[in-house]
Amino acid sequence: MATGLTLESLQQTNNRKLLNGEWIVVANNGDAPFSAAGCSITTGRPGGKARPRTVTTLKAGLTIKPGERVRLVTGSAGKASQGEPPVEEEGLRNFHLFLKVPYLDRPGIVVRLVNRQQVELCRATLAKATAEQAGA
Repeated sequence: MATGLTLESLQQTNNRKLLNGEWIVVANNGDAPFSAAGCSITTGRPGGKARPRTVTTLKAGLTIKPGERVRLVTGSAGKASQGEPPVEEEGLRNFHLFLKVPYLDRPGIVVRLVNRQQVELCRATLAKATAEQAGA
């Protein structure tokens, strides 16, 4: 199934309470709008035999236009305790997931966007943190 979707980037938070500092960016490089309703974000280990863990299932309301990029932010824009949400940019808008805990919790984790039938639409692997990201 060719959707034209890619996971462009994964941003891990340095503070588990600041959920608005964690996100993934999904880009629609295809020719048609993509409705993410019913799709799930899953995580797992590379080459692991364990079944991927479902982080969340997206509800209706997220449609990604051709050429558009959407930042799926872990937290809630309305909760100051979760930190400032990232500033939206031209061609990159935020969509908040309202999760209660971060899920990009270890380097090497594989993040996938799957459809209702659990068919993988796109994937990316969280790189090891640099010294700067780790707070060194």
